[in-house]
Parts: sequence; C-alpha cells; structure tokens
Amino acid sequence: MNMRIPLIAKLTFATSLILLVFMGVLDTINLKNFRKVMIDYASSNAEEVADIINQSTYDAMLKNDKSSLYHMIGRIAKSENINHIRLIDQAGKVVYSSEIGEIGSVIGKHTDACIMCHSSDGPGISAGSLNRSRIMADRSGKKTLGYTKAIYNQPDCYTASCHFHGKDDVVLGLLDISISLETLRQKLHEYRMQFIMVTCLLLVMSGLLVTILTHYLVDIPVQRLVRHSAQVATGNLDSRVPVTSRDELGELSESVNRMTESLGEADKELMEWADSLEHKVDERTREIKRMEEQLRRSEKLASLGTLAAGVAHEINNPLTGIMLYASILNSDKRLDPALLPDVERVISETGRCADIVKDLLEFSRESSPKKEVVTLHAILDDVVTFFHKQPDFSAIDIRKKYDVTLPQVTVDPNLIRGVFINLIINAGHAMPDGGSLEIATCLSPDGAHVCVAFKDSGTGISEENLSRIFDPFFTTKPSGTGLGLAISYGIIENHGGKIEVKSREGEGTTFVVMLPVSG
Repeated sequence: MNMRIPLIAKLTFATSLILLVFMGVLDTINLKNFRKVMIDYASSNAEEVADIINQSTYDAMLKNDKSSLYHMIGRIAKSENINHIRLIDQAGKVVYSSEIGEIGSVIGKHTDACIMCHSSDGPGISAGSLNRSRIMADRSGKKTLGYTKAIYNQPDCYTASCHFHGKDDVVLGLLDISISLETLRQKLHEYRMQFIMVTCLLLVMSGLLVTILTHYLVDIPVQRLVRHSAQVATGNLDSRVPVTSRDELGELSESVNRMTESLGEADKELMEWADSLEHKVDERTREIKRMEEQLRRSEKLASLGTLAAGVAHEINNPLTGIMLYASILNSDKRLDPALLPDVERVISETGRCADIVKDLLEFSRESSPKKEVVTLHAILDDVVTFFHKQPDFSAIDIRKKYDVTLPQVTVDPNLIRGVFINLIINAGHAMPDGGSLEIATCLSPDGAHVCVAFKDSGTGISEENLSRIFDPFFTTKPSGTGLGLAISYGIIENHGGKIEVKSREGEGTTFVVMLPVSG
C-alpha cells in the first residue's frame, strides 16, 4: 500500500531543499570572502607593524643603539597574535629573534622568508605586496601568517659617519614577522556557526511561511476540488466549488463548476429522456394490451355473434309456438282455475326468453350505422329528459357538465342514443338507494376525440370483474342477459371510437365514451 504524501508536504520539502542549497552556496561564498578579508586585515596589521619596526631599525642603526631596537622588537613580539619577529642580514644570518634559539642561525634561500626574492636565478630587488605574506603552519600545526619586508639601504645609512654599509648595497636585511591565525580561525568558526544558526532560523521561518501560504493559496483550493470531485462521484451534481481567487486555481474552479453544471444538465436530460421513454414504453405496453384485449373481444364477439344468430333462429320458432299455445290455454274456459298461475308463469318466462332471443339477434346483427353530423349535447339532453320522467330515477340527481366549445361528430344518432341509455340504466342499477350521476363532455388532449363521461356514486365494480364487464353474457345483476355493455362496445367500436371504464368498489364507476371528431 503506497503512503499518500500531501501536496503541501511536497511543496514545503522542495522549497526547503532549494533554500538549503542556496544557503549552503551563500555560506561558502561568504566564508571565503570573510576569510580573504580577515587575511587582508591581518596582512595590513603585519605591514603596519613592519613599517614601525623598519623605521625603528633605521633610527637605531643611525644611533647605533641596537639594544633599544631589540628591546622594542621584543616587546612587540609579546603581543597576543604575534608568534615571533626576527631580523635577518644580507647573508641570511638571524641577527635578532624573539625566539632566542634562532639568533645566530643562517636562513637558506628556499625558506618561506626568502623565497619571494630568490624564486628566480638571481635575487630580486623587491617583491610585490601580494608576495610579502604567506600562509604556513607552525611547529604545533596551527595556521600562521608570515610577512616579510626588506630593509633597504637609505642615503642616511651610507652617508652617516659610521657608513657601515656601502652605497651599492640595496637590501641590508629582512624583517620577518609571524602572526598567529588562531584568532582568525576562531572568528571564522564563530561566523560560520552564526551563519548556520541564522540559516536554520531562516529555513524554519521560510518553511512555516511557505507552509502557511501554500495551505491557504494551494492546499485549501485543491482540497475543495477533491471534496467536490468526491461529491460529484456520489451523484451530487448540485455541488459547486467556491471561487476565492482569480489565479489559475480560480480558473480551474470555475471550469470545474461549468463542467459540473454541464454534467447536471446532461444528467437531467438523460433522466427526462429515461422518464419519457419509460412513460412511452408503459403507454405503448398498455396500448398493446388494450389492442390485444380488443382483438380478443372482437374475435369473441364475432364468434358469439355467429353462435347467437344460429341459436336465436333455432329457438325462435319453438318459443313462438310455446307462447301461442300457452296464450290459447290461458284463455280456454275449460282450464282449471288452479292451473291458471302456472300457465301465466309459462307465458312470462316464455316472454323473457323471447326478449333474450331479441337481444341475441340484435347482438349478431352487423348492419352498418347510418351516420350523420350531430351535436352530442342534443342527444344527451333528449336522453336525460327521458330519465327525468322515470320513477326509478326520482332519487338520482343527474348533473350536466358540458363543454360549450365541443365540436360536432358523425354518428348514428339512434345507436348512440341506445348506448347512452344503456349506460345510464346501469348507473341507476348501481344506485338502488339513490345518488348522483354526473354527465360531462370535453375534448381529448390531442383534439381528435369528443369524450362523454358518465360518473355515478354507486357501489362500484370489483377489480376482478372490471376486466370482464364487456364480455357477452357476463353480468353482476340478479337479472339480465349480460349483452347490454357488449352491444354498446360493438356500436362505439363500429363508429371508430373507444369506451373505457374506471371504477373502485364502494366509490362509484365512470364510463368514458370517445368518438372521433368530424373531419
């Protein structure tokens, strides 16, 4: 498992590493320059001391007072940073030294004090100022600065009464001074430690400052983008990233917001398309089921119509005979009065059978409707007026709710009137104790059909019977042939319309007749 390193830690580490490298380079350059300045300063001090001793030497030589000269050099040599001072004559002999053991010894040409003038084949007259000083190690291994200065022959020396030196002598001797660099080393060490401490302090402060700035300028905006991405991944497309700057991260936040908004719109369109598709699929499925149901019903009606026609014709003649002879028997004086109720019962049931045969013949008849352009409101008003006069409908409140802008339809008025009468009769049977019946008309949403709705407050139809009410010979009433709704269904279908029913047991029933608008 890979360990996750935060972005702020990477930036802080990289910045600190860069600062550390820069500080290291700066430390090296500063120490080099500081060391050079300190050596130049030590050389300058050595030169000043040499000038003082050199001038004192001239004075002592003129006065021939060597003891005072040596005493003065000895006192100077006791200074804290001076290791030793020695005077060397032309022959290389040490005539005086702060180290007593060197007095009288001879210095070779290739020693540190003489190399500046004897580096070539012959001795040089003078050495440059840079060559007068040298860095070397003493017997204890500590660094020292050696400074050598020639003592030249002056006119005062070869014109004096002692005239020890001749006029042709150029260099009378050397003054060699050795200065300890231990103090310089300590200063360099202290300077380096101070520089390191300041560098560490600057690194810590820079790291803290970079961390704080990176946190507010980079880490917080990036974390917002990360959280936003997580929310978008979970499906929350309403999330937005706060834009708090006008830099690249601000532009990135705005771009992410625009992208999220586009994703939201696309998702919304997909959802709407999916809902629409689902709705269309459901609607198409219902339409296919309705068409299959209509096809099965049509096939059933066709088969039953053929059967009903044959049955009606076969039993119509026997029923007529039974009715005829029963009527003759009922009027015969020779009939025993005790048998009269039975004969009347035979006549009643025979009449009922005749009505059934009549309905069967009506159901099987496939006569074309005689259509004409009419207004449904006129047919409905005629039917409602008829039922207002019926005693069975005295307890039923019939309310009309017409759409006055309803267009005309092309139908057979007599057949449509029969359908409306049958539907109102069924509504009356569903409200034996009275109730309300609302008859409403309207135009379908697509403008292709005129709709007539019969809504009663009756007992309703159970769900198991709702799909069978248009089947021939199916009825829920104690008496009835079960052919009324089947005949009505066939009439509306022959007019190119549809009839639908909505009902819930105990809440009433609504039949809706839809007929095409006249072209």
